[in-house]
Order: sequence, then structure tokens, then C-alpha cells
Amino acid sequence: MRILVAFEPEYQAYQGVMVASVRILRPHAKVESATLDRLGDEVKRFDPHLVICSQPNTVDPGGKIAWVELSIHSTRPSKICVGGRYSESVNPALETLLAIVDEVEELMRTDSRQGECPPR
Repeated sequence: MRILVAFEPEYQAYQGVMVASVRILRPHAKVESATLDRLGDEVKRFDPHLVICSQPNTVDPGGKIAWVELSIHSTRPSKICVGGRYSESVNPALETLLAIVDEVEELMRTDSRQGECPPR
């Protein structure tokens, strides 16, 4: 499983902790980080199954299996799309993000008709 994480430069420390945490807690996942200005190029190059980003999907018209628009504001909801199903979560904890990782992996294993999360 490939995961790409991207945030604004001022949240680079937060991004680094998130990448390190997922690498430690889900060691089988290949996790990379990107800057927002390189997001489109990195999505094309790395072809992630899951993108965790502070921005909505505006770079991948084909859609990904999962895209999490993680709000940098603790009171605003984060927007989650997994397999074409949309939901929201206010200030999701690391456990929530790991559950999304697990859900995407399960979807990859069991559903040959994986839904996508195209730009909205």
C-alpha cells in the first residue's frame, strides 16, 4: 500500500510526525511526503492508494481509492473519501487515520471494483 502525505510548509513538523507514525505503526505501508506545490507531480509519480493532505483533490482527475482532506483547524471537519464513500470527522486522531489505512487495505484486498475519490 502506498500513502502520500502533504501539508503547507508551516505544518512540516506535523507532516513529519504523521509520516513517521504511520511508518512505525503500519510498517508494510510505503509512506512518502510531498510539498503542496509538488502534490500533482508526486501523485503521478508515486501513484498512492491513499492521500492525506490539507487540500481537496484537485490534482487527480482519475481519482484515488482514498483521499483525506485533513483540516489544519481543530474545529473544522476533515473530509474523508474511501472507495467513493464520503464522510467527515472533526479533529480525527491518529487512530482514526490508521483505521482509514486499514479500511483502504481491506478494500484493495476484497473489492475488485474499488470506488474512486475524484475531485469534487
